[in-house]
Amino acid sequence: MQKAEQIWGAYAQSMQEQNDNWKNLLADDVTFTGPAAKAVGKAEYIKTTEDFFGMVRGAEMKRYVANENLVATEVEIKVATPSGNLIILDMTEFYEIKDDKIQSVKVHYDAQEFRKEFGMI
Repeated sequence: MQKAEQIWGAYAQSMQEQNDNWKNLLADDVTFTGPAAKAVGKAEYIKTTEDFFGMVRGAEMKRYVANENLVATEVEIKVATPSGNLIILDMTEFYEIKDDKIQSVKVHYDAQEFRKEFGMI
């Protein structure tokens, strides 16, 4: 069994390289919980993630910590909005790993500006 840090590292590398390998690291019943979206199941998670990453214009990993089954990150993500603005989201993410797969992802950030820019409020 691989450590959480190895699974998450392979996931992050695949995302950075923009290939589809990250999809193989997801559990079939993976869940995503964030302030502007939720997803249950692999197909829904993939769609939500691909939709979001279509708007990403840059990301900087600030730091991460890991134990046997959890990785926590602090990352700054630049997101293009429909109006042409660029907003910066200071996120914390929690990846729960079980049986060498990502079981859940919980994301936290101040979503007020995001919701405003995307017409959600």
